[in-house]
Amino acid sequence: MQYLVFLSFTALVALIPHVAAHALVSSPPVRVPGQKHLAVCGQTSFDRLVKDPSGHIEEQEPVTSDACELTLCRGMLFEDQSSANIQRVSASQQMNLAVNCTIPHGGPANVTLLDTTGGGAGRILGGFLKTFDDFCPTSGGTPADQSNLQFTLPSATDIGTSCQQDGQCVVQLFWATPDLSQNYYYCVDVTVAAVVPPATSSSTTYSSTFSSSSLSSATPRISVYPSSSSSSSSEATQLPAVGAPGGSAYISRPSSVAWVSVAIAALIWLRLN
Repeated sequence: MQYLVFLSFTALVALIPHVAAHALVSSPPVRVPGQKHLAVCGQTSFDRLVKDPSGHIEEQEPVTSDACELTLCRGMLFEDQSSANIQRVSASQQMNLAVNCTIPHGGPANVTLLDTTGGGAGRILGGFLKTFDDFCPTSGGTPADQSNLQFTLPSATDIGTSCQQDGQCVVQLFWATPDLSQNYYYCVDVTVAAVVPPATSSSTTYSSTFSSSSLSSATPRISVYPSSSSSSSSEATQLPAVGAPGGSAYISRPSSVAWVSVAIAALIWLRLN
């Protein structure tokens, strides 16, 4: 009888989902497995994700397809996510992850913003947003900056045109435990608002090209007396007008003949008076 009771108890325990949590991100919502993941990665991976949302990727193997990228969000795909879980954010905005270190065992960790559209493990935008040498340490309790993990998203310059469409980008917390050869990934879907360029003030554009005819009535024609080396031609030589763009407006300089005529007229006037 005792043996039968033991067997019954063992069977009952086997029916209870095994959740050996290591660290849980309780907020914002992280990616979860779904039918698309099942189709791409296979039953083993799907079952492990369901049983242990905080587990390491090594326990999800073997997968059934090369298209299953465990090093990006444990292979969980955007197609399986609820649109309500997408975080609508802006460049350079501060974000928080609420983390519960249920089984501390230390190891390095980092937070990144990843563009997931290029395949593989994703493309990091703006470098590491947060790093830890010893995440969820084995002694001393969980530091406050790990249980309430704060970081600032990259600038608009670093993000560029990425992350503007739902499903393009995730914030990923990666945690490695080298002593145990285990790797953990937690992903939050984010969509970054497009940056609207600042409005430019209206201004009047003036042409830098002027014709002499258009300025002839507005620009005074100033006489400039010639130097001793001036030409003796009866035609007036042309000098660029002061301030005229490109030298397209001119002022006249009288020739030597014109100067002599002025001098003779002055002498005649003196004799008559």
